[in-house]
Amino acid sequence: MITLAVFTYNREQRLSQCLHSINSPFVNEILLFNDDETQDLDILQLQLSPALEKCIKIFNPIDFGYTSRAFRKPIYQNKAVEISKNNTILFSDDDGIFSMGAVDAHVNALKDFSFCAGSIIRNRLLKRKSKSILQGTNYSFKKKLFKAIGGYDEAYVQSKGGGDVDFWYRIYNFVKLHKLPVVFLPNACQNVTVKSERKKNISKMSAREYTLNKHGLNLKGPMYKWFPEIRDKFQWMQTINE
Repeated sequence: MITLAVFTYNREQRLSQCLHSINSPFVNEILLFNDDETQDLDILQLQLSPALEKCIKIFNPIDFGYTSRAFRKPIYQNKAVEISKNNTILFSDDDGIFSMGAVDAHVNALKDFSFCAGSIIRNRLLKRKSKSILQGTNYSFKKKLFKAIGGYDEAYVQSKGGGDVDFWYRIYNFVKLHKLPVVFLPNACQNVTVKSERKKNISKMSAREYTLNKHGLNLKGPMYKWFPEIRDKFQWMQTINE
């Protein structure tokens, strides 16, 4: 069995579509982390089947003592791993719609692999599956691996993003060092074509500079162009096309 952790902000309709797309008998726990302190998320808003409702636990900011407007996804990612009842977890954003069989593909792959990445479609017209996104959604892992690399760096709440690059950089180096099996699942796809509802407020920290200093790197250009050897999953991850 697997826990699905979903991170959401002000997108109830898309969140409902995400949850309806799970379509897997192996999901027995769904953790919803709402990051909108102005409005609690209620399960009645989502119009779900009784079977889905039975699996869901909702966490609003006030449940953790948060009352101010902030970006807290890295914190919630760590909390999801801390409180989940299963040893395998699948992370998803609220705007990601799973393809048929995607969740089952993660479950099956985690029997042999410690980290699994599904594919992402970002262009609704071309529907091209990307192999080069260091994504914050549609990836699964065993708890032991997540904890071994130190989870998510919560400092990235100050920059309102950028933590995925740091997380994948640490995943890459850890599995290379320990020769751990990891896998890319092109057919375990998520359609992620909705723009964020969150307004971009001024960041208190430069994710780029923080990441460079943290790892002692000397890289030029924007973060999304860093680490081509990591972004190309075919170079370091096994591939299962089932």
